[in-house]
Amino acid sequence: MLRWLRRGDLPAIVRIVRRELIPISPHPQPGSRKLRKDMKARLAQGSTLVASEGPKICAFLHLIIQYDTLFVDLLAVDRSCQGKGYGSRLMSRVERHAKNLGCLRAMLYVDEGNEGGARFYRRLGYSVVAHHESMKCYEMYKWL
Repeated sequence: MLRWLRRGDLPAIVRIVRRELIPISPHPQPGSRKLRKDMKARLAQGSTLVASEGPKICAFLHLIIQYDTLFVDLLAVDRSCQGKGYGSRLMSRVERHAKNLGCLRAMLYVDEGNEGGARFYRRLGYSVVAHHESMKCYEMYKWL
């Protein structure tokens, strides 16, 4: 089931970030308390779509709409739910949502070394348009 973020979802999202995103990130790892505070502030900007199996949150996608551009800020799928299509469904739903709001393109960043993530986005039609050495990431775009 896909649904928008609800009160009480933050702990599950922080757990997924800690398990799935932090280990592959080239950036310094924040402590638990700081990660929770940072994620709470980050999710307050934009919207978050959640995928769940019953009460369990399996994946989430955080997005920000800026003018005519959908910015996919974070996408993570819990390893126990990977391979079930949650990432693709979240992306498809968010892209439709953004297109209905008048967005013409989508953009995102993929960390250096996250080859699985880059491959996933290329399958969805995204192309690398730039490499940002200072942020250690690739910028990807797709026309909606």
